[in-house]
Amino acid sequence: MRGTLKNTDLRKKNILVNRGTLSEGLKNIADYLGLNPEKSVFLHSTVVNDDNLGRRLFYKPSFAHSQILSILPRESTTPKGVCLYVNKDLRDYLSEVGLAPKENYFYIDKYPSKNTYPYFSVSGYFKEYLKNFDIDELESISGSTVVSSFISRDDEIIANFIKGSLIMNVKDQVKFNSKYYLRQLSEKYDYPIPRGVAFEGLNSLEDAFTSLKELMILKGYNIDNAKVWCKFQSQTSGKGSYLFEGFNKDALSNTRSHIFEFCQKLYISEDEILNKVPLILEVDVNSIPDEIQIGNIGVEAVVGSDSITLVGCVSQDSKAGRYIGSIINTETKELSKYAEEAALPFLKAIQIEGYRGFMTIDVLLTKSDTTGKISGYNIDPNARFTAGTPLLSLLQYSEKMSEKELFGLSYSNAIKDSDNLFDRVKYYCGDDLYLGKDSNYQGIIPIILNDVNFFENKKRYLRTVVIKESISQCKEVYMNFKEKIIKDLNS
Repeated sequence: MRGTLKNTDLRKKNILVNRGTLSEGLKNIADYLGLNPEKSVFLHSTVVNDDNLGRRLFYKPSFAHSQILSILPRESTTPKGVCLYVNKDLRDYLSEVGLAPKENYFYIDKYPSKNTYPYFSVSGYFKEYLKNFDIDELESISGSTVVSSFISRDDEIIANFIKGSLIMNVKDQVKFNSKYYLRQLSEKYDYPIPRGVAFEGLNSLEDAFTSLKELMILKGYNIDNAKVWCKFQSQTSGKGSYLFEGFNKDALSNTRSHIFEFCQKLYISEDEILNKVPLILEVDVNSIPDEIQIGNIGVEAVVGSDSITLVGCVSQDSKAGRYIGSIINTETKELSKYAEEAALPFLKAIQIEGYRGFMTIDVLLTKSDTTGKISGYNIDPNARFTAGTPLLSLLQYSEKMSEKELFGLSYSNAIKDSDNLFDRVKYYCGDDLYLGKDSNYQGIIPIILNDVNFFENKKRYLRTVVIKESISQCKEVYMNFKEKIIKDLNS
């Protein structure tokens, strides 16, 4: 069937590892994948229109598609990205400051729908959008490789329509986003992960508890107060993770209740809940004897047919297992080598197993109380762009243009609604609004503005990136920005 990029010899073990950058966004990625940038089309969304159990999400982020604007080529006009509706003033701003030139993406002026097909799927909309292309437009992308964050049946249709190909098979990509598969694959390739067990369905939960408990006793863990995570195989921002402390009488029943209730929110059938849904139990790294967590790093890489390219690292800020924001500070840069060292065996494993595309693997770093040794543990594969990718790309671009070492952070806020919403955003930013060369490639960059769906009390969603010459400056600028938001909400 047309639509598949053939992999090279998967038996080879000597995989070339390179260092790269995302300063030119999708252009860099196409190059590292060995694709022709002029014949490549990139789509990003975390929602697909299939019924695969591994892709059920608790919530469907409606504006994830607009992250692609932050990783477009800036100096080249190829490859092209695809984007659904985005606030016009935000699109104008990103183009004017050179971060997202409008000629570098196909813009589909459609509001993502919560309730009807194609929901929030960029591929679903692009499939229909292509039918309105004129002959010259179709010719420009004829024979292109379609690179989609979550490859779906719609992407197959797109690739066939433009007489092109996919970066890899639809059915093969799903497992590479799975924590369950991460744990299974570690038995074959022996990369570092926390102690834990993988199992399927509630009927196997009690045996999983027993197996993990026995393993922890064997390895010298304190089972009375050790913290253990129960995780679904594929989640969004950590939603669905459940933490219990110690193997007391309530731990099993409470975990069982959590799994059942969360599965119901995902519309998983009772038979699947009992027998099929992939799950893991995993010891919190702070409960490893004599070790304490010192970092949570997303190692970002491009996995091609002939090589792996490490493009940078982003520290992840989380609370109770849920993602809050991203940071690149001095500590991130110092700890990156340890995170990459832990990630590389995993990246090589998935390259051998046939994965092709962008990958962020979350790595937890610990330090030994006795020896001071720093260790890394792979915990969560994201076979797609993540919330940290825009920060990394924008910061690397700004460093390249300013010829300075820079630092950054990225967080989200709920803001007050307005008839002129982007004007309000610019007011919050004030003199710190990023203006490209005019602000020496530093300041606050609004990257996502959801003006379609409301939060509670008619609030809107805003995500920003802050880039400055020190992380303390980033925090100062961000706090001033946040204070204006809070004052406005309370007025």
